Amino acid sequence: MHRFASLAAISLLGFSAPVVTAEAASFDCAKASTPFEKAICGDDDLSAADERLARTYAFAIGGISESALATMRTGQREWLAFAQRACTRDATPLTAGSYDDQGIRCLTDLFDSRSRVLEQSRLINGIRFYPLTFYSAVVDEDEKDNPDSSWPVGQHELAIVQIDGDQAFAAALNELARKQGEEMSGIFAAQGGAEQIQTEGGADSSVILKVDSMPGPGRITLIANTYWYGHGAAHGNYSIDYHHFLVDEERWLEASDIFDGKGWQKALLDMVVEASREEHGDDLMLDDPTYIADSIIDPTRWDLSSPYDLIFQFQPYEIAAYAYGAPTTRINWRNLEKFLTDQAYSIRSGY
Repeated sequence: MHRFASLAAISLLGFSAPVVTAEAASFDCAKASTPFEKAICGDDDLSAADERLARTYAFAIGGISESALATMRTGQREWLAFAQRACTRDATPLTAGSYDDQGIRCLTDLFDSRSRVLEQSRLINGIRFYPLTFYSAVVDEDEKDNPDSSWPVGQHELAIVQIDGDQAFAAALNELARKQGEEMSGIFAAQGGAEQIQTEGGADSSVILKVDSMPGPGRITLIANTYWYGHGAAHGNYSIDYHHFLVDEERWLEASDIFDGKGWQKALLDMVVEASREEHGDDLMLDDPTYIADSIIDPTRWDLSSPYDLIFQFQPYEIAAYAYGAPTTRINWRNLEKFLTDQAYSIRSGY
């Protein structure tokens, strides 16, 4: 049986082998020797995930510069090392035996997750984006002696969108995005250098900062999706935020770019509370709205994708029960017109 030369093929060749495109070689399962390689060849779902990853990687590295290619090659190797550690009982690669059903499912999830991250490598409105990634697997000290543990290893991923280009604004966005990713990740905070990350064994986390929209040449909006699960908890927690990059100013959007005038903060809060009560009804938990006042005027909560409405993004638990999700509330731009700056429309439209 032959497979595409994905990361599994790289493991057959050894880490020192150059990373090549998926069509340049084949993965002969007859030569699979490690438990990791045999797992890929022996399970249909994992094999399909492996093939998907091979194709995705081939497209992801197409048409990028040598420096971006080097970054993605490094990311691939780091992910491979992570994948071989993250689904074992002791955060070290299996050298004998085989993966159990839980391990196979874990590997399949990791392969699919990696493919989704690599799919962020694309061209949008003439700008080439690609992901900068970091991965970590560390033993959960509280679970390592429990043979029946469902979470013996803490798994962590951080993916930060970058621009592959020499435009002045590209360097500015790349730096802001890296700083934002480090700030959001928390457990990935730099410890002594960019190549080192702090990790936690008792939890899993995912921090993805990617392009959400680019309505015009003047604005690039990134969406930040974070997820954190403490081992043994009833459920994980997540957040959704927006980071609007103003291309000409080479900085994030500030509230004063959109709103001005005396009392706009209070007016906005009142409108959002009224609209939330109308939209979410009995599911709303908002007896005292003062605690959301700071959130309402935070641009990272503003989804600017609608030409008609300002969409407020709330987090789980914030104004409703966890099961209700992360609700949104819409305010028509016409109701906000008296508080808008002269440049508000151009920022919203991206022109």
